[in-house]
Amino acid sequence: MAFFIVSISVAAPAIFADEISVSNNGAGSSNTIVIDTSSTSTVEQANNADIQNNVDVTANTGDNSVSSNNADAHIITGSIDSTSSINNENINSNFAENQECGCSDETSSAIDGNGSDSINNLNLSFINAMNVSQENSAQITNNLTTNASTGNNQANNNNGNVGIETGNITSLISIINKNINLNSDFQGKNNGSISISISNNGSGSINSIVMFFGNSSNYVSNNFTDIKNNVVQNLNTGNNIANGNNGAVLIVTGDIMSVITIGNENINGSFFKEQCNCSNIIPPPGGGNPMPIGDPPVGAQPSSSGSGSSIGGPGQILGAAIGQILPATGAYWILLMTILAITMFLAGGVLRFGSDSSPPLAYAV
Repeated sequence: MAFFIVSISVAAPAIFADEISVSNNGAGSSNTIVIDTSSTSTVEQANNADIQNNVDVTANTGDNSVSSNNADAHIITGSIDSTSSINNENINSNFAENQECGCSDETSSAIDGNGSDSINNLNLSFINAMNVSQENSAQITNNLTTNASTGNNQANNNNGNVGIETGNITSLISIINKNINLNSDFQGKNNGSISISISNNGSGSINSIVMFFGNSSNYVSNNFTDIKNNVVQNLNTGNNIANGNNGAVLIVTGDIMSVITIGNENINGSFFKEQCNCSNIIPPPGGGNPMPIGDPPVGAQPSSSGSGSSIGGPGQILGAAIGQILPATGAYWILLMTILAITMFLAGGVLRFGSDSSPPLAYAV
């Protein structure tokens, strides 16, 4: 009797690429290979931003006074062009990308060439856990105040003609808060391949390959944003006064053009994408009968019941005594020995309960 156990525990994204084989063992031997692999990926990201933008613009060409003159009076004020821009972009951006799922790159499993009446078991377990936690917090306050005036001009008590011409006011305000608290996580790019073979084993042998895939993904994303946009404008070309003049009075006020743009774009966005496929079954080299399996379920847990040759649900593989893989029918002498044992048991019962009673005690003495 030979007993062989191999236990491997791996805590890395790429598990292994190897050939696993139970082969060329003698008759009546018992051989077991147990491989347990685990892969854990943990990503934690935390950001905090506190931004305050304060802009105060004051422009004045007004408040002009012409009074008590013996000739003509003329007031011409200049124009005001004011441009204010606040741009907050790409605040608290997290990008996590894991190129591997923890799948087996190339794994070959085979039970081959073992003797008759041998018991050969090969158990593989692939468990991949991925935890991603992203947390963002941003507080943005935009305060913008513009005071522009070409007015408040006075021309009083003049003996001639009076003219007041104020300039134009152009005010452009732009506040852009863009790409605030964005989380992006892309997991998994690789696809593993597994070949399975049970072949050329002796009669009466019991052979099984059990494979389990369990993938669990835990993605947590928390975003918080407090944005305040405050814009105050005081624009004036009026409040012009011309009183007590002896001539003609002309007051021409300028134009006011105000453009305010406030854009809050792409606030609090989380993107998660998982691309994992650990179930690409390929034919093994040199024959065998590979059995396809479906995609592994997310968050699947291994079964805890018994030692059966299959585990329920998609993502598991059973390679035991199916079709032409195993000639495990046994020999006729096993049946004959069983019948003989039953016959001897029944004969013993007849002899025990069907015999005559013992002689009386007096005759025995």
